[in-house]
Amino acid sequence: MLQLRWLVLFLSVFSFVSLRAPVAIAAASIARTIVVNLKGGGDFKSIQQAIDSVPDNNNKWTKIHVGAGVYREKVNVKSTKSYIVLEGDGAQTTSIEWGDYNGDSSGHDTNTSATFTSYASNFVAKRITFKNTYNGFAKLTPAVAAWIFGDKSSFYYCSFIGFQDTLADTLGRQYFKGCYIEGVTDFIFGYGQSIYERCKISTVKSLEKPGYVTAQGRNNASDNSGFVFKWCTISGPQATYLGRAWKHYSRVIFYQTFMSAIIVPEGWYIWFSKGYEGVVTFAESGCTGPGSDLSGRVMWEKQLSDDELKKFIDISYIDGEGWLEAQPPLD
Repeated sequence: MLQLRWLVLFLSVFSFVSLRAPVAIAAASIARTIVVNLKGGGDFKSIQQAIDSVPDNNNKWTKIHVGAGVYREKVNVKSTKSYIVLEGDGAQTTSIEWGDYNGDSSGHDTNTSATFTSYASNFVAKRITFKNTYNGFAKLTPAVAAWIFGDKSSFYYCSFIGFQDTLADTLGRQYFKGCYIEGVTDFIFGYGQSIYERCKISTVKSLEKPGYVTAQGRNNASDNSGFVFKWCTISGPQATYLGRAWKHYSRVIFYQTFMSAIIVPEGWYIWFSKGYEGVVTFAESGCTGPGSDLSGRVMWEKQLSDDELKKFIDISYIDGEGWLEAQPPLD
């Protein structure tokens, strides 16, 4: 995961993108559609070529429709490529796949291992899979499927496939709905301020166990970041903690989520934040399933009041100004 020097750089990128991102002229309407098809017949055969064709400092919603197929390429959406809707034919039929990993022969680290990276604000992805093909069954190492930097990013019915550090919810406000996310260790991690709604979270088999679903990086008491899971399910073939405290003020909340028996009874692991149990916010409310039994949970798990809980489960936690409604609707 991120080293301190990378964090400083990423926060700088995020600040630049947030302050300088162009404002959309025609919110919630598609001005242009670009078609990508591996077999030809579209505008491009490569997703990256389609993204590169969008003008820098774009301020009109542009749909890139990606036909069925496995697109074996690394894809990067620069900070100047805002207002893109990346749409597949379905997460089961359209996928972006690559296999770089931390420490490979090409010298990749965690962040450069990502199959898909987006720095752009106002980005939407629908019905597409992001996969890192590195096989971590015998040996885990960071191998990112998707790395998200841009503010106001939303993902609908997408899949994120990997073993360790699958989804880097790195910075900004993000919304994930109906997505499938799988992995073993820290497979949802980052500094993001995000809501995951009706998502399916799954472990995969690995020689290293148990795993950890989340590793959230909230740094201080005034940091608004955190991961909120609403009406999700957690299952899979291997035992897992709900999360571990990557930073001292780490914040993760599971609300009305079904948890299978794979959840380790303690639920949470303090990791790098030993001695800071009082300021870590790991909480569960209204969850169901055999893994939701709280009797064995760590004593420092937070008990949130109804008012505190409402602050996080309401969409206003990530969207106080209506940016989600301003994005093009699902079709």
